[in-house]
Amino acid sequence: MQERGSVLWKRVEVVGDIAIVGVPFNADEEELRRFAEEMMRRTGVRAVWGKKRDTSGDFRLPTYVHLAGERRSETLYREHSCVYFLDITKVFFSSKLSYEHRRIAKMVRRGEVVVNMFAGFGPFSILSFKLGQPKVVYSIDINPYAYYYMIVNIELNKTYGVIPMYGDAFRRLKELGVVDRIISPLPERGKEVYCEAMEHLRSGGYLHLFVEIKVERGEDPLERALREYPAEGGRVVRSVNPSTYHVVLDIRKGESVSPYKSVC
Repeated sequence: MQERGSVLWKRVEVVGDIAIVGVPFNADEEELRRFAEEMMRRTGVRAVWGKKRDTSGDFRLPTYVHLAGERRSETLYREHSCVYFLDITKVFFSSKLSYEHRRIAKMVRRGEVVVNMFAGFGPFSILSFKLGQPKVVYSIDINPYAYYYMIVNIELNKTYGVIPMYGDAFRRLKELGVVDRIISPLPERGKEVYCEAMEHLRSGGYLHLFVEIKVERGEDPLERALREYPAEGGRVVRSVNPSTYHVVLDIRKGESVSPYKSVC
């Protein structure tokens, strides 16, 4: 149990006063519940939830299992001087994106028109507006819960230049016309987004594209992504499994359309 417990501690994310434990494929439910009770004693969190390594439904959310403490999944989460209200079971959350929230937000420039195609509860949109001072950030999501929490979080952070938009991101993007910067944090639809987004970026504008990359043994996922997409640079965000990675690419649209047309 001690050895297994040390592995479980590496799978813990703390979101406000709630802890999330990544559930191993061969997990023993009783062992998980004992671990959750121990975590509550050590950390002072009010609830512990287990997150399975699956995704389902239109909103691509994992399955959650209540393990200990309050049967509550809403919490306040603080990150980079912002505060967010969210329900971990109803909107996508990953602490692994914290660095990217700040890195991309710091690249946004004053006066830009920015679009976040899959905004969730709003962390990319809200921090980008606070740090970059763009003219506006259009913040889109088709998940009604994400849309609700996004509205709440805009009010909590007083970032009224973030405009929440409910609906399909591709349709909404077409309605907005040509913009300066697009953020797309949904790796599973990376190529589809790339082909659409490049049509709506002005020359010199940027696309921050999250993509899912499959690699052979020993192959570098970032190098593979840069061979597939004409990007200025990028980072490996996380591994999904030993052969699949999520990578973020910073892509600048040049005057020539040939580089992105060759991908699409």
